[in-house]
Parts: sequence; structure tokens; C-alpha cells
Amino acid sequence: MAKIFPFRAVYYNPQKVDLNKVVTQPYDKINDKLQDEYHKRNPNNVVRIIKSKDEPGDTSANNKYTRAAKVFNEFLSKETIIRHTAPALYAYYQTYKDVTGEWKTRKAFVGLLELEEFGKGKVHAHEKTLPKPKQDRLSLLKAMNGTFLEQIFMLYSDTDMTINKIMDSVATKTPPLLEAKDDYGEIHKVWAVTDPKMLREIQKTMAKKDTFIADGHHRYETACNFKNEMKAAGKKCKEPESYNNFMITFVNMDDEGLTIFPTHRLIKGLPNFSYDDLTKKLSKNFSIKEYEFKNESGEKAARTEFLEDLRIEGQGAHCFGLLAQNQNKYALLTLKDEKIADAAVKENFSTDWKRLDVSILHSVILEPMLGLDKTKVESEGFIEYIRYYDEAFSLVKTGKCQAGFLMNSVKVQQVKKIASQGERMPQKSTDFYPKLLSGLVGSMMEWV
Repeated sequence: MAKIFPFRAVYYNPQKVDLNKVVTQPYDKINDKLQDEYHKRNPNNVVRIIKSKDEPGDTSANNKYTRAAKVFNEFLSKETIIRHTAPALYAYYQTYKDVTGEWKTRKAFVGLLELEEFGKGKVHAHEKTLPKPKQDRLSLLKAMNGTFLEQIFMLYSDTDMTINKIMDSVATKTPPLLEAKDDYGEIHKVWAVTDPKMLREIQKTMAKKDTFIADGHHRYETACNFKNEMKAAGKKCKEPESYNNFMITFVNMDDEGLTIFPTHRLIKGLPNFSYDDLTKKLSKNFSIKEYEFKNESGEKAARTEFLEDLRIEGQGAHCFGLLAQNQNKYALLTLKDEKIADAAVKENFSTDWKRLDVSILHSVILEPMLGLDKTKVESEGFIEYIRYYDEAFSLVKTGKCQAGFLMNSVKVQQVKKIASQGERMPQKSTDFYPKLLSGLVGSMMEWV
């Protein structure tokens, strides 16, 4: 049973700040450059809390985590951040343009979820996690005394659209509580749903559902670790705003507004990398179609055809696009036989897992042909994870990366199937779009 609870959210006071200037992308999407931009954008920007900067002379008593807590408390005392007056579930609508330029709206709601360990209830993970990000988020959560200003993105299935209809009945009749536009021009709106009958109906509907983490695996595991530490220490909270429950944003996987982007892999730092040597190895397991060009206009035409073939071919086969530095051509790699993938994975995974494109890329190409075993992959020193095609082409063309493997998107039903089987996809298998804004809605724990 997925137990959902209304809560009193904390959020920026729209009477005192411009929301557009204080919310951010998720912390793991904030690189050093973006971190600087957010710091300069506004003194109240939430980056000062969710991803504060290290400073010379930091100690265990004075560091980026303790500074984050101090900043939050100052915002709260000055009513820069305020708390909602009554418990609610929060409708969260995101309007954005997809890759075709069409406007879409993805509908979600934000509530507290009773925490469960993976494999022991209704919460399923689909991606692997790494220890370093979890330690970072745990240090912040402890310094913040359980206050959480980020998001965990979960999927559930509701073909009847029961919850969407409830949220629509509020969103179409009342102005939003909060509204912001992000760096990509996407519009984020939040409404408080407080009607007891509506809340009970949402809770009743969710009680029957399995939930699947889309984004935020590290943050969810951190919440579970925090809960265990607090219980072991004998700490007590008032329910439901306690360490037993955590703020989650829930999206219906049957909602037509849901979009998943692929996450492309760019390779760097490999000694003696050779495109010709690699394609020679690839030819044993893959059919290779090359797209040659001689000048800029030829490159544009080749790129267009190359990407279109990648998309179309990927609808019925396992294929990847290959870019390499100092090459006037691109290559489409199509797996000759799925049995190759089955044989390449030695671990005891299901056939569904073995035949994921991302599993094939890692097990058939990256590890045996380029020497990128799990240790090197987890070190994050040899692979760049990129969302956009143009960025991938640019990084390879300029020599910042040696090669790139372009992917097709994972399908949401694959995510559901793999997670339901208790398995996890390789890291960075999915990129759900748009991202949930940090700093838009947050939660505080009520300590006794």
C-alpha cells in the first residue's frame, strides 16, 4: 500500500521574491558554471541551500551544509520562505515544448509518502546509485534537520486519470498558488488541494498503486538512511511530517505529457583510441552504416539523415549512433542478433534487462571493446552523460571527447517492467523531461 499524506509545504513568498530568479534545476544537473550563475542571479536563490559552495578553511562545524541550514533559517525568519497554513496535496503542472516543438503539459501532485525499503513494498527503483551523491545529500539533510527543498520524481499508473481529474477540477477554477518560468522557458504552476473529500480520494486511489522512482534514486535512499539514523538515535517527530514520510512528486505514467529523453555517452581519456580499430571490432556484432561528408553543408545533411535513421531503426532494433573525433563521417550501429546481448551479460539479470539498449552498450561495447569496466564507469572519469544531440556533436568535434554513442529513449513500460522485477538499469539510463524545479515546494519535519 502506497500511503500518501497531505502536509504544510514551505515555499518562497511570491510577495517578496521573483520566483523565476530563486528556483533551480535539480542539484545533480547543476555544474560549476550553472552554480555560479545561480549564485549571481539572486541572493535568495535556493542554490545557496541545495548546492552551496565549499570555502577555504571549512571544518566539520562550519561548511557548505551548515551554511545551507543557516541560510534557510534566515529566509524563514524574514518570511522570504513561508509555510502553508493548512495541510494539502499540491497539484504541480509543467507546460513545456517537446523535441518536435509541440507544447505539452505534464501533471503531477506533491505529497508525503511513507518510506519503504526497495523490494519490501510498493516503491520500486529502476537505476543504480553511487555512494558519493548519497553521502552528500545525507550530510545536507542532517544539517537541515530534515527540511527538504528538492524533489523526488515518482511514477504510478492510473489509466482512469482519477487523480488528474481531481487536480484539473482545482486548476481550472482557481489561480495557482505559485508560478515560475525556468531556464528553458517552461512554465511551472502549483495549486494547493485542501478539500478533505478530494484528499481522501487521492489517498484511496494511491493506496492501490505501485510507485516507480523516475528521478531521485539517491535522494530516496538518502531519506531511508536518514530515517534509520534518526530512529536509532531515538529522535521523535509529529506525524505525518516526520522522518517516516518524505516529500515526493508523483506523475501518472499514462499521462500524455510524460517525455523521456535518451542519455548519450561520450568517451574521453582513453589511451590510443582509434575509430578504425573500434569499428573493426564492432563489425563482428553490429551492422555498420556510415554517413560521410566533406564540408559543412554535407555534414548538416549527413547528420540529419544519420539521426533520422537512428530514430526509425531504433523502433524495431537495438542501435546506436557513433561519432568520433577527426572523422568526416558518422556510423549507425545495429545489433545483428539479440543473443549477442544475452551472452555478453554474465550476471543473473532477466532477458528484459539484458536487452535494454543501455545494457547492450555497456556489456557489448564499452566494457569488452573499450575497457570501460564497472569500476571505470563508476569513477565518472571516462564518460560524459549528455542530453542533447548538438552538445554531443560539439564536444566530439572540438576534441573535448574522443567519441560519442547516441542513444534512443527508454520506454516508460520498460522502466515499469524492469523495476517490477526488482532490477535496476545501469546509471543514467533515463532522462525524464522536464525536470522538477528545486525550491518550488519543500517540506519540514515536525520534531518533538
